Amino acid sequence: MTTPRLRIKKRDQQRLRDGHLWVYSNEVDTDATPLKTIKSTLVHLEDYRGNFLATASFNSQALICARILDTAARDELDVAFFETRLKTALGLRQITFKQDYYRLVFGEGDLLPGLVIDRFAQTFVIQIGTQAIEQAKAALVTALQNVFGADSIIVFKNDGKGRQMEQLDEYVETVPSDAKIDALDVIENGVAFKAPLDGQKTGWFYDHRDGRQWLNGCAAGRSVLDVFSYIGGWGIQAAAHGATQVTCVDSSGKAGEAVLANAALNQLTQVKFIESDAFEYLKKPVTDTFDLVVLDPPALIQKRRDFEQGRQAYFLLNEGAIQRVSEGGLLVSASCSLHLLRDELIRIVQQVARRQNKHVQLVHEAHPAADHPRLLSMTESDYLKCLVFRVTSLPEGATH
Repeated sequence: MTTPRLRIKKRDQQRLRDGHLWVYSNEVDTDATPLKTIKSTLVHLEDYRGNFLATASFNSQALICARILDTAARDELDVAFFETRLKTALGLRQITFKQDYYRLVFGEGDLLPGLVIDRFAQTFVIQIGTQAIEQAKAALVTALQNVFGADSIIVFKNDGKGRQMEQLDEYVETVPSDAKIDALDVIENGVAFKAPLDGQKTGWFYDHRDGRQWLNGCAAGRSVLDVFSYIGGWGIQAAAHGATQVTCVDSSGKAGEAVLANAALNQLTQVKFIESDAFEYLKKPVTDTFDLVVLDPPALIQKRRDFEQGRQAYFLLNEGAIQRVSEGGLLVSASCSLHLLRDELIRIVQQVARRQNKHVQLVHEAHPAADHPRLLSMTESDYLKCLVFRVTSLPEGATH
């Protein structure tokens, strides 16, 4: 079967030649190549003259209708294709990590849009986000086993909301099918965790590894508030590095059980958990302040049209968080919303601070760890913000 061709409009093809991997549906010359006539999940992109550009995954019903997988012409995603990509991704991680706990494949960053793989020693948790890779799942499994060994345990955790947009069913399954996994062992910055397989995303968030490592260096002898704690990635590590008191806040009681279990796993007795919606918790009158406050919410701006509502949510959260920072303490304000730019988050923190007669200094900025490589050609892959501010009272006589 001949792979269908998808023609790109003249004005839009240069962005792809410069290395961007996404094709939007309004960038397709639908007179030459009507979207609805293409039934394949793989296409060959061509320029306005009909010259080949790249092989891409395809979905006629998605706004991002094509995602480039290879600059060579391919009619299928076979074992050799995935082996090459996996070995290249592994090479980077072997340079930058001493232990086998990391994001092995970061979608576009590893030239595999539609695929995320997190590694937990010999267990690999996979999330697939395109029909093309879903159809090539068997080849992906074989490639993983060829590269990492037949004893590898593979978990397809394909239960995220993004699959609905690709018209993909949600499911969780393991290879081999009789593998029994309830929790994933994680070691990050020298601290051990057990992450629930039925938890958020792949079970763990490796992207804040470097930010947590930096904060660990500030933790000794200090109190910590970890809001949106999930299973304690920030708070447990701070406790393990000498924090005297750690309070984790999350709306999930199951996450709270994991926080306390992870504290016990590391023989930490100074950790407590509060089950509460973060917005409600931060609205309450302030009864305690903390030397270090971490605010790490989920993405609150999913789409560009949600910006104003999402910005207000970030404002309210940072307002409540900054009230709980002790004089001279640190606020870690994070965002994984692509549509909230770094400078806008800084502006929000500054506005909140001045309303409370506080002075803030940006003292550190953490970036995603090396297992989240960003393509220079795609600003969309640089989604994470992690800003650390010192909070003090405004000097007398200072103006707003």
